[in-house]
Amino acid sequence: MSVDEASGARAGAGGAASPARGAARTPDGQVCVELTNAQVEGVIRATTQAHGPSLGLLLSGLISEQAITEGSLEDRYCAELESGRLSHSLFRGLLILALFVSGGERRGVVEVARQLGLSPSTTHRYMTTLVAFGLLVQDPTTRKYRLPL
Repeated sequence: MSVDEASGARAGAGGAASPARGAARTPDGQVCVELTNAQVEGVIRATTQAHGPSLGLLLSGLISEQAITEGSLEDRYCAELESGRLSHSLFRGLLILALFVSGGERRGVVEVARQLGLSPSTTHRYMTTLVAFGLLVQDPTTRKYRLPL
């Protein structure tokens, strides 16, 4: 339901339409809605139940323009990584996938390794594993990797 529909539904037959609580229109016509954390979790839960989790949704906690490098995320999860509660290998594999989800362009092993501060051989091993499980695809001509279509 759009903000206008919600406003109209609340206004009833003869009342004046008031904006939906927590919603506003920007000057360029975009709708901005403020949600609580519980509401966001409810939307994510409903979407996941209806369509199944997407790779982007699963990695959304890792994806952001400022926090896509391993260093910044390792700092964020430092205590858990040091305690042994989290798998360093899985963490790094998810970081590699997050790079592709956030950027969309094709990337080479050296580029990914440099961006995450990993060795090229380790990065190649992770990316080869992701290809084997169908989570990445390698272009045979350019040898660069991308997400499957």
